[in-house]
Order: sequence, then C-alpha cells, then structure tokens
Amino acid sequence: MQNRKPHSQKAPQTGHSIFGTILFSLLAVLAVEFLLLTFAVHATRLGPQLNQNAEDILAMQVDNRSRYLQSIFHDAQELTSLSDAINGLTQQLLDEGEISLSTLDSSSDAAYPLLEAAAPELISTLRIKSVTGVFLILNTHDLDKRKQDSLMPAIYLRDLDPDAAPSQRNADLTFVRAPAQLVQSLSIATDNSWSPTIRYRALGNRGFLYPPFQAAYKDGASLAASDYGHWTSQSYLVPGDTHEAIAYSQPLILPDGTVYGVIGVELLADYLWENLPCSELQNNGTYFLAVTDTEELSASELQLCPVLRSHCDGQPGSADESLTLRLHSAHTRRYLFSNTLYIASVSPLNLYSRNAPFSGKHWLLVGSVPAVQLFAFAQRLKQLFSFIMLITLAVGFVCSWLVSRRLARPVAKLSAEVAAAEADSSAIPHLSATGIRELDQFSSAFTQLSKDVLDSSTRFLRIMKLASAELGGYELRDDSVYVTDNFFSMLGLAQEQPDPLTPKAFRALMGTLEQRWFYRLSPANNKVFAIPQPDGSTHYITLRVTHILGESASEVGLAEDMTTTVLEQQRIEHERDYDTLTGLYRRRAFDRACEALFQQPEKLGCAALLMMDLDNLKQINDTYGHDWGDQYIRQTGQCFAANTPANTICSRLSGDEFLIFFYGYQDQAQLRAQLELLSAALQRSVSILPNGKQLHISISGGIAWYPTDGHDLLTLKKYADFAMYQVKHSHKGRMCDFDIGSYHQEAYAAQTQQDFERLLQEESVSYHFQPIYSARSGRVAAYEALMRVDLPTLHSPAQVM
Repeated sequence: MQNRKPHSQKAPQTGHSIFGTILFSLLAVLAVEFLLLTFAVHATRLGPQLNQNAEDILAMQVDNRSRYLQSIFHDAQELTSLSDAINGLTQQLLDEGEISLSTLDSSSDAAYPLLEAAAPELISTLRIKSVTGVFLILNTHDLDKRKQDSLMPAIYLRDLDPDAAPSQRNADLTFVRAPAQLVQSLSIATDNSWSPTIRYRALGNRGFLYPPFQAAYKDGASLAASDYGHWTSQSYLVPGDTHEAIAYSQPLILPDGTVYGVIGVELLADYLWENLPCSELQNNGTYFLAVTDTEELSASELQLCPVLRSHCDGQPGSADESLTLRLHSAHTRRYLFSNTLYIASVSPLNLYSRNAPFSGKHWLLVGSVPAVQLFAFAQRLKQLFSFIMLITLAVGFVCSWLVSRRLARPVAKLSAEVAAAEADSSAIPHLSATGIRELDQFSSAFTQLSKDVLDSSTRFLRIMKLASAELGGYELRDDSVYVTDNFFSMLGLAQEQPDPLTPKAFRALMGTLEQRWFYRLSPANNKVFAIPQPDGSTHYITLRVTHILGESASEVGLAEDMTTTVLEQQRIEHERDYDTLTGLYRRRAFDRACEALFQQPEKLGCAALLMMDLDNLKQINDTYGHDWGDQYIRQTGQCFAANTPANTICSRLSGDEFLIFFYGYQDQAQLRAQLELLSAALQRSVSILPNGKQLHISISGGIAWYPTDGHDLLTLKKYADFAMYQVKHSHKGRMCDFDIGSYHQEAYAAQTQQDFERLLQEESVSYHFQPIYSARSGRVAAYEALMRVDLPTLHSPAQVM
C-alpha cells in the first residue's frame, strides 16, 4: 500500500475544544431552561390573563353602576301621578271657563290660572324625586308651524341639591322660568337666568319640548302619555344659565286626545356625576352617557353619540362627536380618542318600552380607561419577570464558565500529550494519568488500540490478496491520500498517476475518470465505469465510496472488477428483450417501449399500429421443413429492421405474428407513404426454395390509427388485430385500415351466435296455442303451436331459422 501525503503534514485544527464543548453544553441547558420557563409563562397566559381580569373588573363595575343609574332614570321618568294631577286641574279649569285651549299658549296671563294651580304639584314632584329640576310648558298648536323665538307660558323649577333636607319655605328652590306674579305669590327665589316665559328655539329632536309633543300631536295621541316620553339625546344649557343638564319630558294629553303641553324633569350633569364617581373605575377612568341607533349592541362596531362625559377629576366634560367602539373581547370594546387607545365597557340603560316612538334610541353607560393604565400592572409584572430572567442568565453564564474550566483542564493536558506523540508516527503513545477514572481508561484503551490497528492493517492486506475478484481502494483525508498499488491501473489511469499525490490532484484525477468512462449507477447507487483495455475488451469497475465522519473525517473508496457480472447481466437483458431469431423486440419489451411513448403524447403526433401475419408459413413448414420456415421468419424480420425509420418500434409477437408501431408523423398521408415503402421492400425481398422457386414475402396486416381509432395501446392492438383478421379471411397479402362499422357488425354477429347457443342450452322458447276451426262444423278441429322467443338479438322465428 502506498502512503502519499501533501506537503503540509500538520492537520488543520477543526471542531471545538473540550472547554468550548462543555461550556456550550451547559449554556444549551441554561437556554433550554430559559425557554421552558418562558414557554410556561406564555402557556399559562399570565400576562393576557391579568389583562383579562382587569377587563372583567371594569365590565363588572360598569354593569353595577348602570343598574344604579337606571334606577335613578326610571324613578325620574315616572310622571304618571303628576300628569294625571295636571290633566285633572286643566279639565276643571276648562269646565269652569278659567282657561281656553285656543288661547292657552298665547301668553302667561291666559295660562296663569293653570300655572298657578299646577305649581304645587310641580314642587311636590321635585321634593319626592331625586331630580334637580321639573318643568311645565304649555302649547296647543303644531310646533312645525310655530315661529322661532316665540314666547311660551312655562314653569321651570330647580333644586341644585335634591339629596339635602328640603326647606319648609322652599328657600332651596329657584325659578328658572315662571310668570312674575307666580314668583311673588310663592315667594321662591329666581335663578340668574330667570325669565317669565320660555322662548321657543325650534331645536327639533334635540330639545325637550319638540320630540314628545310633536310625536303625540302627529300621532293623534293614540298612545299613553308615558309612551311618548323622551330623554334629550344631547346635553343642554338653559339660555343665560351655566348648568349643563339632560331632561326627560312627556306630553300632556286630555281625555279627548288634546295635546296641550309637556311636563318633564331635569338631571344636572353635576348631580349625575356625583352618583357616578369615575374614581371607582380602575386607574380613574372616564364615565360617559351615550346614545346609539345600532339595533344589535353586540355588533363588532358600535357607533355612539356621547351625551355627557365625566373626567377623572370628578368634573363633567363636554360631549364629543360620535365615537366608534370596536369589539375587543367578550365584555369590552376599544376606541381611539386624542391618539390614545381606550378600553371601554358598555352597559345598556333600558329607558323606553319596546313599542314607544323613541325605542330606537338606545341609551348606554360607558366606562373607559386608557389601555396603558388598565394594563399597567401586567406590564410592570412583565418587566419584573424579564429583569429576573436576565439576572438568572448572567449568573448561569458565569457558573457555566467556571465549571467548564474546571472540567476541561485534565482533558487539555491529555490532548497535549497526544499531540506531542503524533510527531513520532512509528512509536506507540504512552499517556500519563490524569486522576480521572474515565480519562485514564481512555488513555489505556487508546494505547492498546494503536497496537491493534497495526495488526489489523497487516491482516487486511493479506485478505485482499486472497479475494477472487480484483480489489483496490483509497482513503482520502484533508491532508493526505492512501491508495493501493493496483488502484490506478484498475481504473486505466496508471500513466496519469500524479506525483506527488496530493488531495487536490487526486480529486481532479477522479473527476477526469467520471467524465471519461462513467457507464451507469448500480442498483445500490454506486458508480460503474467502463474501462477500455488494450486488447479491445472492456472491463467494468464498481467504485463504492463511504464518508467517515468525526474529528478526523475521511473518504474511503473500494474499486471492484465486476466485468463478469455486468456482461452476464447484459446477456440476460438482451435475451429477455430481443427475439433470438429476428433480432426484433419481444412482446414485453415492445409494450414497455410503447407505454413509455404514450406517457408523452406530444411525441406521438400521428401514429399507427400495424399488426401482421405471414401468409403460407404452415405450407412452407410442411413442405420444406421448419428450418426453411425459420429462414422465412428471419428474412421478414430483417426486412422490417432495414426498411423502417428511427421513429418505429418493431416486434415479433410469437410464431408468424409481427407488430410495428409508427409514430411522430404530421398526418396520415406522410405515414401512408412510409407504409407503401415498407410494402414495396417486402415485395422485393426474395428467397430461393430448395426446388429452385422464388418465394416473395407475403403478409396480411391490419392498421389501427392514433388518435383516430384509439388513444391507448390496448385499443389499438384490438382494432389492428380485427383488421388483420378481416384481411386474412378476404384478401391475403394486403394491409387494410380498421373499419369501425365492420367491427360492430362482427360484434353483433358474435352476440347473435351466443344468444342462439343460449336458446338451445336453456330452451328459452315459449309456445302459444291458437285454435283452428272447421269451416263445415264450426268446431275446433286442431291447434296451431306458435313459437315465441325473447332474447337480445333473436325476436322472431325467422331469425331463429
């Protein structure tokens, strides 16, 4: 065995040091623990769960507060007693002639008797309800026709602190609107914005007068007064006043259906927010009342019109333009306001009955908190957890480094001794003890292994010499190449063997070998090379290559002379695929080649299958013997092989039957020209019989066309065979096309024959007896038996006969 090394004797340093390996392993364990801890936190969804808890608490607080607020609103809008009392007073004054409906809303003087009578009822309502104001406005005409800024008789009474104990002399009350005469008679102070009448502002659906009055007026007061009740969907200020408020009002309706005004109550924003402390929301959020026209409050988007807004300092804020709240979770929504993301909980306030005119206006209590504040606790917990994990990683890294240094020191000492022993390749290394049991066992085993390697290499060379087949091999490393003495001569490269033999030169020479003499891949995916020999023969060499991985990676190759095996395999394959008499394809090889073509229809073009049968072969065999019959078959096969183009597949099926498949033609005319050339060649081919006569090749053939007659090989075979059968039974020595009409006619005749045989075997005949009468006597003289048959192709006696 030759040992050829490149100029650089020292192998390059590859892989990781023992220190790095241990350190990386410990760091990998630390990373896995870190990932597992992170995964556990994410799997338990600690952060999202804390956020969800915050959202649930917000939703619960808003829901509780909405129920309390709804009770305030329901108490405020229960004005049935007040409405009945004022209706009774009005009817009485009408009956007494003190007032007139035609002039009731013309001036305070005309309405004064009613205003004076209704004032105690209004004061009583203000005392018993938790509202900040109560009002009565008189009007008997269509508001759509009333002039803007016209004056209307009214009483607007206010109590700024309804929860305080009432004053006996009504000192805690103030008139916002009332006639001066009524103010003097009741000795109630007036507000800074006092006026004896209310000025009609024509606010449409935004005010507390127009919506309830006009709804009842236009509807003819067909519903109860409370059904026309209406809450102002926007906050308002009484002209000249600074107190923002919302109001509930409902029309005054006499028993005869006359609508003559409205009564209502007021809730100041200051009073509302005292009962809705936004400080109870997490992180001092915001409460606001809103109205929406959306029917489904669970829709993904909710369009709201805020009525009143409260800030975290407890002071009411002005209402904003409409907001779009998008669904965030099962109980919360989110919206963007002043570039800040808010998380909101929405709770409905059921203020209107289902069939009321204003039931489409849905009132909502919305509690919202900025998302940053709502999720602040979860965010702080996340930051704390991240800090703890970073500290853990830092401490783990330092500990891993110290442990790695401690464990790597003995191994580094042993590695240095091995490297020192490598300088003397002929000596067996002797390694010192490290004090670590496993390393000392390794040192002893390494020394013993070095001895065993020398013995094994000697035995291997002796075994290779005794092998029945010629073997050669090589071992390729990054810095050296080892080859057997016969390796290059087996591969025909003995004259091109480089000197010195370096890994680079060896790879280049193997590349030349593959380009020059590569033959094929073996069943085990090993490369087989066809090496020409000086005597003209060819040797087939199989090269098996194995890559050995590890610290000293190498490539090992074994070359084996497989000439005998390859030649035997070639012989078997040839006898399997080719007919020994004619040299044409056998049946299976023909089918395999054609099926491969049918997998690529673009190569077929216009094609035809020609099935042929030799005429007079039996006569030749009987007359001149089978040797002359074989010569007749051989001559026919040679004629086919010599007179068909490259895009043709020829086969001898068996005996005197042949198949030829023509493909790749543009049309039938081009292919027919080739068929005529083949027919002429057959007619020119002549054999001299023992009696001196000339024997011309005579064939009968059928042609099936692709794609006209069929699209697969099996169909074409069946049709070509039928066409050949027709020729042999009509005009021998010709080639005719397949005829689908004749095919169907033959199929019908065959079916008729089968039905007739079935008729005979199964006696599928029934008889019907018909009487024959005597003309002389009129009596039945005999019976005629009529035969009936009912089979697919036989229906009448004539067909059976």
